[in-house]
Amino acid sequence: MTKLQPKERHRFLDSLFSRLHVSSIRDQLTVGIAVALVPTLGIGFVLVHQLVLARIYKAGQRRLQAEAELISYGLKEWGTGVSFSLNYLSQAPALRQARAEDIQASFDRLNVSEPGRLWRFWTASSLAPQLLAYTGTISPPQKLASEANQLNRFYFQAALRGYPTYQSVMSRTTDQGCLNIAQPVFKKGTLQKDINVVAPVQDLIDQTAVMSVPVRNDLSGILVMCIPLEKLAADTGLYELFTDQRLALLSGESQQNDFLNDPDGVESALILVSNTTGQLLFPGDRSQPLSIPDIEDIKSSKYASLYPVIATAMRGKDVFQSIGIEDDRYLVLTSQVDSAWSIVLLLNENRYLTAMRNLGIILLSIGLTSILLAFLIVRSRACAITSPISLAGQALHRISDGDFDVELPITANDEMGGLFRDIQSAANRLKVFLAQATSFAVTETQLDTAKAIQADFLLTDLPKSSHYQVEAFSRPALTIGADWYDMVQAGQHVFLVVADVCDKGVPSALYMSVFRSLIRSKLLDLSVRLNEGESMHGVCHAQADQIASECIRLAIEQTNSYMASNQNSSMMFATVFISAINTTTGYVSYIGAGHEPPLLIGSSGLSKLDATGGPAIGLFDGAQYSLSSLQLQPRDSLVIYSDGLVDARGPSNEGWGLERLLKLLMKSADFSPSDLMNSILSDVDDFKGDEEQFDDLTVMVWKWNGP
Repeated sequence: MTKLQPKERHRFLDSLFSRLHVSSIRDQLTVGIAVALVPTLGIGFVLVHQLVLARIYKAGQRRLQAEAELISYGLKEWGTGVSFSLNYLSQAPALRQARAEDIQASFDRLNVSEPGRLWRFWTASSLAPQLLAYTGTISPPQKLASEANQLNRFYFQAALRGYPTYQSVMSRTTDQGCLNIAQPVFKKGTLQKDINVVAPVQDLIDQTAVMSVPVRNDLSGILVMCIPLEKLAADTGLYELFTDQRLALLSGESQQNDFLNDPDGVESALILVSNTTGQLLFPGDRSQPLSIPDIEDIKSSKYASLYPVIATAMRGKDVFQSIGIEDDRYLVLTSQVDSAWSIVLLLNENRYLTAMRNLGIILLSIGLTSILLAFLIVRSRACAITSPISLAGQALHRISDGDFDVELPITANDEMGGLFRDIQSAANRLKVFLAQATSFAVTETQLDTAKAIQADFLLTDLPKSSHYQVEAFSRPALTIGADWYDMVQAGQHVFLVVADVCDKGVPSALYMSVFRSLIRSKLLDLSVRLNEGESMHGVCHAQADQIASECIRLAIEQTNSYMASNQNSSMMFATVFISAINTTTGYVSYIGAGHEPPLLIGSSGLSKLDATGGPAIGLFDGAQYSLSSLQLQPRDSLVIYSDGLVDARGPSNEGWGLERLLKLLMKSADFSPSDLMNSILSDVDDFKGDEEQFDDLTVMVWKWNGP
């Protein structure tokens, strides 16, 4: 066989295009793409279509099973959360001591955060239970009727015997269907040594066995959460699941008005089945039924063929099959959530098949449209572009070598002409930038001098007193930084400042010196009144604290107004935390101007201060700042820091983070400020390793020894 030479190949292609009367490069490229793509894509679409039709039913089964597993998982997680909430609430002293007024106050707060749930607290009486506290509107007749009927509720009888459980009932207090979840509340001081071995709610199937257990005498009451059935889907999160892309088959149409009585039927539905009572719940049903239907009601509805499927589900067996309901065919899948509940998923086969067919049509349309657009684009823009691309590559190579004296011929207004203009513009700008960088370069000596000057702004010897201990540290990310700390003693008060100017480097460091000088100057001027008043013993502690609070507020507001009105063209700003502390009484007033909230290490644990007094300073002229306050206890400590501490980066580019700081402080609560500072810096540096410091880092630890 003779190997074709390049010229022979060209002659062969020329002969082929000549027979097709194709002469231009644009037409040749268009015809070549058509010859290559059209048969390939046509055969591919036919094969895919046949494959989809062959596997569509199996795929529907797997997809429906996946959706059932997701719903079951969501219901289990919801049940776990509800059980945890009830168990946690039952430990409250007010409930364990049956203090009706305090319980009602707790319920009122719960009603604000969880308006979809109704709360009840019953006396633990096996003779005449009383409703002590509740949410929602209950008329006196409704309350009497509910108290008279309560002993007929299995969930209440189980709770009297120490079993937490739930039951769907028609509520006498709301006159609507509710899922009632009961939690026994043990008296304060009761040793609940057997509470952990009580059977979980889903295993309380043998009601006779439960009722044979004696009523407990160590209960203070029964806590009941009532979820109206019309809000069950929202409470369990099923509404969100129905809009989830993972539930594409059941989404949207599973929300019907009345499953059993709607003459139009449904496209899809979700049914919850009680394995013990046969009760049926419809989370997607927006109607308000007058009774709770059960499996027997299915027999008299249009869905009578569902009866054996639901009966099988109640025995704990999973089923997937296709059944006929009037003129339609439905895919039905059952899945056991736990031993007490099962779910039944119903999906119209036509909906599923139609969706898949529509998807195939859409994909085919997209493919044909893409081919057509490709032909049009190639036909309109295909040309010999190798020469201008080569010219652009040569220019970029010269720029990468540091030669910015590039001159490109710009003649066209198309993409290639735009590329030439961009390359030319980049070369010109790089040339100018290089010249400016060379002429305005800051030498190492100048940076060292600036670093020494900036160091003078940070206190090396902090004020000392028998009333407190203090330690401060600041380290810039670059040669010079934009963080600072400060401390001013004024009589029995001390002012603490930790601040951070935006960005980092030389510009931020310059603004740091201005911000720091203004705030310190304002504090010194304003605290003169404080010093004079205390030296004459004419000012009580409360008056002195008020004067100190005004000092920090005016210092921040006046500094902000000056910088915002006179230096705002550069849009530089600083976040600041400033506080005034009475070293005799431990009273603290403070302002957080956009700064990281400090942490308080107190006798009751670790907490974060509410430091939202106003915006960062330097941005908004006339901004007002609000004061906050707290009362320190002896041995309490404040940890004030800039964001460079928690943003420190490790080798994996992960931040050190607030959680690590909180864990470290909880372990080091009894440390002195010096030891605590060393512990913080050591942990951060170990985490950071050899990585460069991400941002300026500043920390101050102030501990009050007491009066």
